[in-house]
Amino acid sequence: MTTAPYTDGRARRGVSLAKGPIGLLGLVSLIFGVLGFIFASRNFSIDFPRGTVNGTTFLGIEGNGWTWVAFAAAGVLLLLGSPVHWGAKSMAFIVGLVLVVGALIGLSDGNDVLGVVAVNDWTVLAFGAGGLLAIVLAMLPRVGGGGGVPVAEDRRGGRFRRTRTTTEREPVAHGGALDDRP
Repeated sequence: MTTAPYTDGRARRGVSLAKGPIGLLGLVSLIFGVLGFIFASRNFSIDFPRGTVNGTTFLGIEGNGWTWVAFAAAGVLLLLGSPVHWGAKSMAFIVGLVLVVGALIGLSDGNDVLGVVAVNDWTVLAFGAGGLLAIVLAMLPRVGGGGGVPVAEDRRGGRFRRTRTTTEREPVAHGGALDDRP
């Protein structure tokens, strides 16, 4: 085998396909939430659970203060989770589920989500598409991890590399020479 041995006892991990796109989705959502809060309605009135709240539109999306906070909070959570693979995937899945549920509630009501978040058809579409995209991104794997597992030592001190496809021992370079002791 031509790959270097794993001398530190850890398996090589590979590149996360989830971190970058989730961070980008979080950044877009945060910017949109802040801009909506600046240029559209900042009304935080609620009429929970069956009332109707309305807002103004920004780029076709209707929202009140809670709508823009929802966009910004989703963006912040995605950005905070994006530096590590498992955090990005976990946060994207949670935020995606919340956005999809919000979209479904908004779709069934037509005017708002539980009398708190003002929505129109475009808001429902943005919540639903953003949520589904986050869930899909949460399913992305790591790639290019190397294919082997860490170097191990047998009972007699000989170092060998275990592979997934075979149980045979393969000698590993040790101190400039092959360690192929029986």
